[in-house]
Amino acid sequence: MPDRDVADRPMIDWPAWAAATPVLLVAVAWVTVPGLAATYALGLRGIGAWGLAPVVSIGSVAGGAVVAGQLGLPWSPAVAVGPAVVLALLAVGARLLPAARRRRGGPAGGASRPGADGARHALAATAGMAVAATIGTLTVASAIGTPSRLSQTYDAVFHYNAVMEILSDGTASSLQLGRLTTPTADIAFYPAAWHDLVSLVVLTTGASVPVAATAAVTALACVVWPLSCLVLVWVICGPVPAAVALAPVVAVGFVSFPWSLMGFGVLWPNLTGLCLTPAVLAVVVALCRLGPPVDLGRGTAAVLLPVGAGTLGLAHPNALFSLALLAVFPVAWALGRAARRRLRGGERIVPAGLVLGLAAGIAAAVWFVLTSPVFDDVREFDWAAYQDPGRAVGEVALGATNNRPAAWALAVVVLLGLGAACLRPAFRWLVPAHLLSGALFVLASAQETEFAAAVTALWYNDSYRLAAVLPVTAAPLAVLGLLAVGLLVSRAWPVRARPPSAAAGALVAGLLVLVASGGMYSARNAEFVRSSYPGPQAESDLLDPDEAEFYERIGGLIEPGAVVAQNPWSGSALLWPLTGHEVLFPHLTGDWSADQVLLARRLRDVQDDWRVCAAADRLGVRYLLAGTADFWLGDSRARRYPGLEAPAPDSGFRLVAAAPDADESALYELTACDGAPGNRPG
Repeated sequence: MPDRDVADRPMIDWPAWAAATPVLLVAVAWVTVPGLAATYALGLRGIGAWGLAPVVSIGSVAGGAVVAGQLGLPWSPAVAVGPAVVLALLAVGARLLPAARRRRGGPAGGASRPGADGARHALAATAGMAVAATIGTLTVASAIGTPSRLSQTYDAVFHYNAVMEILSDGTASSLQLGRLTTPTADIAFYPAAWHDLVSLVVLTTGASVPVAATAAVTALACVVWPLSCLVLVWVICGPVPAAVALAPVVAVGFVSFPWSLMGFGVLWPNLTGLCLTPAVLAVVVALCRLGPPVDLGRGTAAVLLPVGAGTLGLAHPNALFSLALLAVFPVAWALGRAARRRLRGGERIVPAGLVLGLAAGIAAAVWFVLTSPVFDDVREFDWAAYQDPGRAVGEVALGATNNRPAAWALAVVVLLGLGAACLRPAFRWLVPAHLLSGALFVLASAQETEFAAAVTALWYNDSYRLAAVLPVTAAPLAVLGLLAVGLLVSRAWPVRARPPSAAAGALVAGLLVLVASGGMYSARNAEFVRSSYPGPQAESDLLDPDEAEFYERIGGLIEPGAVVAQNPWSGSALLWPLTGHEVLFPHLTGDWSADQVLLARRLRDVQDDWRVCAAADRLGVRYLLAGTADFWLGDSRARRYPGLEAPAPDSGFRLVAAAPDADESALYELTACDGAPGNRPG
């Protein structure tokens, strides 16, 4: 990427980050503490309890919002922790019932015993998490400079205002959040886990929405993601101190995830779901019993799998599809192993049934995805291929997806991990899982065919979303590669010298990768994230610094509870998260109501159209924020709001404030509709 202007490289505002630290800690608490109560009640301890806690926490938040929406309960922190508390109470009750204990023959479903991980494993995991969280947080801080900076991307407008809608309306359900842009729909599904989390951070800290959003994203990328990779490696490799120390560190080095989804889009709901995917995949692997014995029994895994699947669906369905894609391989390996045992015992019918059942299940799922009208919307997306297949394969191999620089240090250890996985039967499922993820990226980025569009449709045919799936398998493969290096060093050491342990060799190899990559490519990854956060003096197509300053100034001039009509393409859609005043058009596009469409076309002509005042009354519109639409990315949809341009003098509006230096933005109060209905225009 070419160097950006110095003005677009924000310096880290350390005082602002220090002030936002309590907000960040609250965000971390929300993604861990509710789930810890449930995982501990299920009998998990140590890595298992902490690694799976975010799955339960975020599932509780998003699930509680859906339940509250159906029951008509207002959104609150108590609602958010409710499902986790219920799960914890059920788990405790089940473990105390004598009959349940006799059925299980011990702790719940083979769950862990206190202290089963051992002090060394806990210390290694804690050290790895500390390094990963430090690298990740510094990456975020250097990318955006200050925690209050807004992401200026198309999707960010929706996400910020969706949080404002939750805080204003008291409804956080995924079944209703989509009404932000389709206000007339009875049910408008939009995965709300991320928005629910941010709203809780606001409710419990009083932080602004931009600061709370930054805190939530930082907690997800720098804590939840490495923790999720840690528990997957723990299940695959067992409680090996070197493995659990290395897993979170390598996890934060891949540009394709989590950093790409913080710079492209921005795809915060997708980020939330994929941060949890390795942990839910770990549950699948534990159910299949493919790795060494760990303190995550089948009973506990069976309880957590539907919780994890539901959480991914409410975070973003893409993450659920990614889990299904990857989970096919451990399930197939486990069924294949069971079939071989049966064959050796002389059985024929059961093995054939297992194989045919798996094949039929996969075929039915693929057919459903390719033909069901449920997925018609995602099939309509088509991101054009941008490279040839050979280059796409090279990008997968070198960790350089979407035209990023090669990540040689990580690429080498991932390739070594592929080789190491091939030699161990329990690890072999990782190889086809990783290769299939890479193949889908190649199809999305390098093939313009009906087949490529069909098989990548669930990811919107988007190479960025598919590239983000690669680190789910690349992270454990990198750990396997480092462990293999440690083992080779130990065995190749001169006979006369005392050889280092394989664990020590792996840790030294990990340290060399950390140094060679410049801190897991932190500077590079920050540069990518920075692309969606323009610097303090940088020009932006959406909201310039002068405009943002003007919006904050007029916030105190607007009557509380009044709605402000505006052309969202002028950047004014961000007035809501900046000032707390609701806007008429909270996103750049939407399936707007008839009243909204009327005001978009005719508000400035209020004295000539009697319908305008009635529509304004129904929507609570009292102000007009006029400004020049920047025709963002040249989109002609910015011209669909002629009624929201600056009104003529004496046309039923009073000028409240103007900022000529900010693209001629001006705030007007609608006065023509102040009188009794009989005295109004028309």
